[in-house]
Amino acid sequence: MRCFDLQTLILLNAECNGDPIHHIGLGDYDFQLAFAGVERIQAMLKAVFSIRGTIYTWEDGPSDTPVWMLVGQIPTGFTLASSYALSMNLASGDYVEFYTDESPYEVVIIDFGIRGDARLMDIY
Repeated sequence: MRCFDLQTLILLNAECNGDPIHHIGLGDYDFQLAFAGVERIQAMLKAVFSIRGTIYTWEDGPSDTPVWMLVGQIPTGFTLASSYALSMNLASGDYVEFYTDESPYEVVIIDFGIRGDARLMDIY
């Protein structure tokens, strides 16, 4: 699809208002989370987690990553680790990285929900 860009950061950082992560889902085919005005960030290729100093990687399959430990954590901002890696930093010092790829298929979906009369969604 496409690479992450500065517009992605502007939209996501505007939602880092002190509201905690309130939804986490990790399955065989995707990883999802939600907080504040972000209805979902869905990764379908790869996500890397730093949770309490331990690094975990999810790549399209079963995982023993303790993602439940992210519920209630507060996103403080987003940065671009590269044009293919979007990093969400948490107040605890933990982080989650979402990876996209050059592919004809959706790899990451960021759904901001209904804004005005339309649904605002970025697809990478």
